[in-house]
Amino acid sequence: MGGLWGVIDRPQAFRAAAISFSIPTPANATSRTGVDRFVRAPGRMETVGDEDIAGGEDELERVFLQMAARGPKGSRPELVYARAGVRIGRWESAHDRLPPHPAEAFGACLRGAAARCRFVVRRGAFDRRTGRYALIAGEVTNAEALLRAARRLVGGDLPEAIEGDAPERAFLVLFDADPERALRFLDGAYLLYVDDPAAFEAIVVRDPFGRQSVFYAVDGKRVLFATELSAAVAGRRRAPEPDPSAFLMYMTLQYIPAPATPFRDVHALLPGHRLRLRAEGLAMERYFAPAFSPVDRPEAEAIRAVRHAVERAFLRVWTPGQTGVLLSSGVDSAILAALARRAGGGPAFSLCLDGETDECPPAEATARSLGLFHRKRRVGPEEFFARAPIAVRAFGVPLGDPSAVALYLLTEAAAGEAAVVLSGEGSDEFFAGYRIYREPAALAWAAVLPPPWRRKLLAMVRRLPDFYGKNFLIRSLTPLEERYLGNAKVFVDDRLRVFHPDVRPALQDGRDALSLIKEAYTAFPPGLDDVQRMQLIDILFWLPNSILVKGMRSAAAHGLRLGLPFMDRSVFQVAVRMPTALKIRDGQTKWIVRAAFRDLLPPDVVERPKLGFPVPLRRWLQTGWASPLLERIDASPLSAWLDRAYVADLARDHIEGRRDNARKLYALYALALWTEAHLGPSQTLAEVAGTECL
Repeated sequence: MGGLWGVIDRPQAFRAAAISFSIPTPANATSRTGVDRFVRAPGRMETVGDEDIAGGEDELERVFLQMAARGPKGSRPELVYARAGVRIGRWESAHDRLPPHPAEAFGACLRGAAARCRFVVRRGAFDRRTGRYALIAGEVTNAEALLRAARRLVGGDLPEAIEGDAPERAFLVLFDADPERALRFLDGAYLLYVDDPAAFEAIVVRDPFGRQSVFYAVDGKRVLFATELSAAVAGRRRAPEPDPSAFLMYMTLQYIPAPATPFRDVHALLPGHRLRLRAEGLAMERYFAPAFSPVDRPEAEAIRAVRHAVERAFLRVWTPGQTGVLLSSGVDSAILAALARRAGGGPAFSLCLDGETDECPPAEATARSLGLFHRKRRVGPEEFFARAPIAVRAFGVPLGDPSAVALYLLTEAAAGEAAVVLSGEGSDEFFAGYRIYREPAALAWAAVLPPPWRRKLLAMVRRLPDFYGKNFLIRSLTPLEERYLGNAKVFVDDRLRVFHPDVRPALQDGRDALSLIKEAYTAFPPGLDDVQRMQLIDILFWLPNSILVKGMRSAAAHGLRLGLPFMDRSVFQVAVRMPTALKIRDGQTKWIVRAAFRDLLPPDVVERPKLGFPVPLRRWLQTGWASPLLERIDASPLSAWLDRAYVADLARDHIEGRRDNARKLYALYALALWTEAHLGPSQTLAEVAGTECL
């Protein structure tokens, strides 16, 4: 997957002169609102209009070129769409296998030749009747269904007046009939751009669950957007300032939740949202919201529904002879491996990290029982820490989850033997697979107490000296929206303590993770049980901002396409109609998924608890690796923001066995690597921010 970027000068793009051009119209085409349309010829540039826009276009193209240079490693930029005030480009990777196009097209349009490039369509689709243009960057997993729906709507072949690539042509047919339904129809990992000059607007759309990252920035009257954070940053006139609140949220969550990014004036488009651009401004609007609506149904029928949905989703991403499976010790990847075996077989890939929680032995047993070729990659601390800076650069955004680096190394091992790798992401969030989801049942005794009683008891327990079971009582008496911030959290009570005393005042009044997630809870509809509310928190935060970033970016860095059958919209639609009692039964998570595929897997695999791709950081940092990690943190731009004495105390307590601080130390290390990659080795955050307190 390459990527997409664009720059739009709003006043220029949406003024009447910019869309009221005229060129010869073919005899079989129609004209609307007096605007004759351009007929797309693949790989050819066309010149339209005669207004003098070269001055503004030169500046637009300067910004466009700056953004083009910040694409994924090894990619090649190309101009795919241009008109007055609009430039859209695509980073083509060596693995995209797109049709050939003229070698001179990119340079001719972007090096001082604005007058020649007032209107270009080279990818996507254009409707010469309405003037609309659509481009999908990424993967639409239901492309065949999209095409069938469009053909049904028009009663046959797609209109000849809509020319271009098939998915975008089909989308424009649906969009013309019902824009909202068209947006909700798409499924996959994508950024969708729709230019609608006749309506004086354009929209940028992120897929429903946030599999594709989308960033945007407002720079005066221009709007910049890209799938790469670095590109959105590069196009601005001024270097954006780091956002202290974003780093505060990172310390707690080990990621920065959208719409925040590490920079104040650069934003992440939320999953299931569109950015509507008009001359007078822009607005972010939601078009998809995950919601649970469980229904009572016979157990056997529910099991069949899960089996059918997952099998169909698997076939949509399976490519014979080119597909492998990222095999862990869990049941989800084992199911995908079993379906791969039934579909003709393919390689399975596992990462071996020595220790009690090494997933290789159970993964190897699964592959052997299914008769799959199993490729193992063994990684020790030397390679892990040596490759971590490269992986962090590939992620583009700060990620404090050590399994992200492990996944990067695993996809690297798969790159030479597969074009597509399948993974089980989404199953835990949709079908309640995390062990923490069992907690509401364990804490149910406290839920029957009136809220005032719980608050008084909680205050009393907090004042008591430490004793065995105190933490359990505190969690039991604490409301869910205050105790559950997501599947992982790092710095909570000490989230300010880790920062330098001079920095803390700037953070105290800022947005933190606790307030952000508490707001999300208040927006949930009534009637949800605690497990469903926990699932929604993870679907809205943990899944798009951490799980999918590390998976999608790791695969893309090695030229792989990541197939996620459990995240297919049809699977989600089945999952949200399942009551919690079918997801968690007798203390076993994801019960309905295990039951649906029990006949395909060995019994021990079906019953195997989730390990979660663990990295043995605790042991590594206690056996000599804490010191080089601290040295890297101290030498990074991040160090200016940290209380170094407190960080040293964290390391000392961990090494001496007083407290397990491995996750805290790694979160700081990963953020330090990110600042090295994106702020430069000689800069400090204080210098970039340009403020006295920083």
